[in-house]
Amino acid sequence: MNYEAILFDMDGVIVDTHQSVTALWQNLAQRYQVHLAESDFSQHIYGCPATHTLDVLFPDLNADQRDSIMDMMVEYETHLTYTAVQGAVTFLRALKELSFPTALVTSGEHWKAHAVVTQLGIDGMFSTQITAGDIHRGKPHPECYLLAAQRLQKAPEQCIVFEDSISGTKAAVASGATCIGIGPLSAVPPLLKAGACGVVPDFSSITWRNCKGQGGTLLELQIGAELRLALSHSA
Repeated sequence: MNYEAILFDMDGVIVDTHQSVTALWQNLAQRYQVHLAESDFSQHIYGCPATHTLDVLFPDLNADQRDSIMDMMVEYETHLTYTAVQGAVTFLRALKELSFPTALVTSGEHWKAHAVVTQLGIDGMFSTQITAGDIHRGKPHPECYLLAAQRLQKAPEQCIVFEDSISGTKAAVASGATCIGIGPLSAVPPLLKAGACGVVPDFSSITWRNCKGQGGTLLELQIGAELRLALSHSA
């Protein structure tokens, strides 16, 4: 099968924010005397909108406390120094040069996405962006990926998704897209169980070959040692 678009999660895929996200919620838990188990991070924090995390893990907060947390998150996330996942920017620039449709699909708010793409110099690299404000139901619901595919005018089955979280992988698979996991060795079993068809540590494990023909462009992706996928678009 030839795919026609690539959709990227942001945290853990484009930028390495695992430590900062973990620290943020650990500090909030300590402040509001909430116990967070390891499973809470994988199921209700990583890859999930902040509103979901607050609803599920901090249900006793009042409206003023929730507003205070959201204001603090704006300040925190807009002033972080972001580091790109290895090979991500190079890959995005190659896709842009070859005019392949791409989307940034994140559970983060628009201000965080703006800070990330500005700092990394990848503003304009995505054909469209989906942030938390664009959807009603966050990951693992597939709404974000269905909306991204719709905006790109592609069927979800024609899309490849790069994800690092269990909730995000489940969302991608539920949409009908093919999901590739990004993460360390410890993440391989849970991401495969969630439905990823392969997992690589970062984009340095992906190589590509551009094959141009009269009918358009074919991009062959070698993902890790075993997985090969092809993208195409018309001239």
